[in-house]
Amino acid sequence: MKFKIFIFIFLIFLNGCIANTGNAVLEIEKLEGPFLVVNVVDGDTLDLANGDRLRFSGINTPETGECYYQEAKDKLGELTLRRNVLLEKDRTDIDKYERKLRYVYINESSELILINGILVEKGYARVYDKYKSDTKRYEQLKKLERNAIENKLGVWSCIDNKENCLFVGSANSEKYHTPDCKFAKKIKPENLVCFETFEEAESEGREFSGC
Repeated sequence: MKFKIFIFIFLIFLNGCIANTGNAVLEIEKLEGPFLVVNVVDGDTLDLANGDRLRFSGINTPETGECYYQEAKDKLGELTLRRNVLLEKDRTDIDKYERKLRYVYINESSELILINGILVEKGYARVYDKYKSDTKRYEQLKKLERNAIENKLGVWSCIDNKENCLFVGSANSEKYHTPDCKFAKKIKPENLVCFETFEEAESEGREFSGC
């Protein structure tokens, strides 16, 4: 089921708009916009023509070098680049990087389509469980995520090549890291070197990065 919010265009700018979405009746707060998208930074971040950088609220897409990173970025570009979007605020307005946290909608034939929902439902993004208490549409997104998990779409089809690694390194570096280290997440899959023991990493003369 696509996460489409049916609503008349002339209600877009009113508070408390009501829309039917399958079995749910949702209240849409006053939407901001429209704003033109001029750049896609990655799978969940956009730049607008007014100079704002936008972070999609409630979801998280793969980082550079991770499985399905490029697919998520390309899909977001296909959906939004050089198009006007409408924005809905979440419980937190701006994140620590000064990016606006928003639910992002596009207008398709008098229907508002929630891009956050599409990315989750089709497997381009996961729901950001870490911030569920701060995500007002958390339960809606989790329902959409079930489809992607059950059908092993996108990120849910990825194999974790760090699963059995105590430490990891890059073929292009002399350092090694823990698998959850921020540096480890930037290693391209084709360059990943897996170490199952401390001795393996040290035997190559590598230096521990500190995380």
